[in-house]
Amino acid sequence: MVKFFKRKQIPFILRSTLKIENLAHYLESNSQITDILYLGGDGSINYLINSVDISQVKQRIYLAKSGSGNDFLRSLKRVGSANVSIGEARTNVQSTKFINGCGIGIDALVSHYVNNDSKKNKLSYFINVFRAVIKYERTNLEVEVDGVSRTFKDAYFVAVQNGKFFGGGMNISPNANIEEDQYVVCVAHNLNKFLIQLLFLSVYVGLHTKIKKRVTMLKGKEITVKIPESKYFQADGEVIEGVNEIHVNKCISREFIAFNKKKILKELKTRENG
Repeated sequence: MVKFFKRKQIPFILRSTLKIENLAHYLESNSQITDILYLGGDGSINYLINSVDISQVKQRIYLAKSGSGNDFLRSLKRVGSANVSIGEARTNVQSTKFINGCGIGIDALVSHYVNNDSKKNKLSYFINVFRAVIKYERTNLEVEVDGVSRTFKDAYFVAVQNGKFFGGGMNISPNANIEEDQYVVCVAHNLNKFLIQLLFLSVYVGLHTKIKKRVTMLKGKEITVKIPESKYFQADGEVIEGVNEIHVNKCISREFIAFNKKKILKELKTRENG
């Protein structure tokens, strides 16, 4: 990216948001910044939306691929730009915002393993799925969507999705729309260790939605999940321990743009010409 901007003689400032103590103050103090190109995966975007009131940032925000996941960007690229519905998950431990999705169960345990994996690569999620399958204990859980409650037995996970993908490209919620204030809920239940491995394989192409007896797909604005014992919880792959209850709903909306070199050059030229 640095080479691209230098080659096209586009002035820029290169900074790490981790090294800016107050990002909101930094942006207010540097009025010459008209656009932000944010390089990072789902976890980095999660850090951004949780460290600053993103609705108050006046600059355009572009996102480009970086990191190992980039699941939210997969959804954003399909539309180019979107007024994204950012969710909030309030748990019994703490509250956090999310942009792509959140969940409790084996998917969060996988995220825990991936985050602590010293050899992260494109296969990390896939390899750690098998580690989690061996370790994870199924549970019963209660899911309430827009006031309608359902109980599921022998459940492995419940994922609440804004974006279509998780786990580095798994098409967990094919019908999700990042601009809607409704979230897609995927519950994997009535499964054993063998069937959950087959299920994860089917998720890559979205075939899991056809397995009605094992996978339940729901959709709504207000989601509550309760389980009898504490489990790992993840929001955009960032893990919280000791969670047994979550409440999810839309928090704010914000426009994000998938960075495209040709389009940004055209946009800058249009601005120069008034």
